[in-house]
Amino acid sequence: MNPKSMLSEETIRSIINYARKVRTVVRSLRDGVKLLNSMRMGEAIRILANGIKADTEADNMRRDIIFRIGTEVRVGYVREWVARLIRRLDLVSESAKEASRYLTIIPYLEIPNEVRDVIEELSRLAMDSIDLVIDGLEALMEGDKTRAIRYADKVEEVEELTDNIIVNGRKLLVMYGQKINNPAIIIMVKDFMEALENITDYAEDAADYIRTIALRMEE
Repeated sequence: MNPKSMLSEETIRSIINYARKVRTVVRSLRDGVKLLNSMRMGEAIRILANGIKADTEADNMRRDIIFRIGTEVRVGYVREWVARLIRRLDLVSESAKEASRYLTIIPYLEIPNEVRDVIEELSRLAMDSIDLVIDGLEALMEGDKTRAIRYADKVEEVEELTDNIIVNGRKLLVMYGQKINNPAIIIMVKDFMEALENITDYAEDAADYIRTIALRMEE
């Protein structure tokens, strides 16, 4: 099995462009966090708004791809795998959008510096995970199964590192819990960090489908 023999060039191009649009949503989140940590609030809000807009654009692209593969792909398991891969990328975008929205309501300057450092690291790892997914996806579409699997494995490594960082973040929230006057901030920051974690979780799911398709290419 080779994606080029199962999908048209136009569909392959659409899938890759969609994944890149999802990356734009995650990048806006990552950049927004960095700007907030640099006290550049106005710029951060603009960047985050652009990310939310990019999610809407990605959603329209996703619908078009699902329609395409539903009418174009004749092999059932290929159609199912591609649809599931697209769905996981959609969940990456949705999680990034959710996290961006949290940042527009959380009083960021009231978050302790150590927690902000965790947030920035989580946003960086989220960006790393989607970058690697796209690298793997491009390799897959080029028919390079070895490289596709290698990138998929790297996504799993990023997800494991994210798990360690999120545990540290939760410990810090417990430690600082009594020092933050508004308990709602703790709850919002916890939910926000979980949205960041979800990005890498769903990216790993997408990488799993890339790996599965790549392994099937050996048959």
